[in-house]
Amino acid sequence: MDCMGKMWRVVPVLLLVFYLQHCAHGEPEVPCYFIFGDSLSDSGNNNKLVTLGRANFPPNGIDFPNGPTGRFCNGRTIVDVLAELLKLEDYIPPYATVSDYRILQGANFASGSSGIRDETGRHYGDLITMKEQLKNYQIAVSRLTNILGNDTAAMDHLSKCLFTVGIGSHDYINNYYLPQLYPTNSEYTPVQYASVLINQYFQQLKTLYKHGARKVAILGLGRLGCMPLEVGLYGEVADTECVEFINDAVQIFNDRLVRLVDGLNANLTDAHFTYINMSGIQSFDAAAFGFRVRNNGCCGGQLPCLPFSVSCSNRTEHIYWDFINPTEAANMIYAQRAYISQTPLMPTRWIYTP
Repeated sequence: MDCMGKMWRVVPVLLLVFYLQHCAHGEPEVPCYFIFGDSLSDSGNNNKLVTLGRANFPPNGIDFPNGPTGRFCNGRTIVDVLAELLKLEDYIPPYATVSDYRILQGANFASGSSGIRDETGRHYGDLITMKEQLKNYQIAVSRLTNILGNDTAAMDHLSKCLFTVGIGSHDYINNYYLPQLYPTNSEYTPVQYASVLINQYFQQLKTLYKHGARKVAILGLGRLGCMPLEVGLYGEVADTECVEFINDAVQIFNDRLVRLVDGLNANLTDAHFTYINMSGIQSFDAAAFGFRVRNNGCCGGQLPCLPFSVSCSNRTEHIYWDFINPTEAANMIYAQRAYISQTPLMPTRWIYTP
């Protein structure tokens, strides 16, 4: 029996667990995987930083084989599940600890609380901005060049790798919609702010391309107005389950991001940039998947998950692990919907439309 069988656009969590445990084996679909982003993808880069934006303590990692590693989750993040679906040998290690040999298979540069803008999330403490993540990547490319012998070999290797970039959420939740600490809300309208972010993001993605990235999946922003953090801050004003004026602002950004991806593909040689519609992916019948709690975190509720907090026991019934980041159960659905919504994985059809 073919383990993949006939793939559905939506599969129950338990079926996906079975597939990942028993069927997701064989030759890797890509030789290497590089990851950029924020707390949705961070696997430990913030662990030694002076910051409140860390997750290397219980109850984080309560369902992860290695316990609390720095993932902002009870278990696997979306990029961990994608690594399994890609049949990679192991999860991609954080850049902070990756060895020279292991870097041939990729590295995770993501940093919790980080954004496109340098000031985003700074009230938490130290972080690694997207600009700094790209600097670290350039150092990694130099390490690859030394291992492989020359620039040509390194560029050829990188051209076969998958890159995912998921950044920008914190530019809204920990910048634009935190006017007590950041001035951007009074400086820009939502349309202007989206344009400012996209212009800066454009330069960052061109830098990534300049240094060897060719197959790049760009994660659009999800429904940020449904996060426990935003519901706690603005729920009474919005008087709805989600804060729709935040979702509307995010949609402006996503619409421009689609056009940005189209422009990159049209103007950069051999570029295969792909937009992943995370807002669409997150729009599903939660109850049908057994989710009973949609806007309250399993750890901390609508507040941060603090060290040694008591987490909920019904983690598979919560969409959110903490006040910002999804549970492993939700990440499994998001990753699976992104993965099977296109055929083949490479190069340009990673778009999910509900």
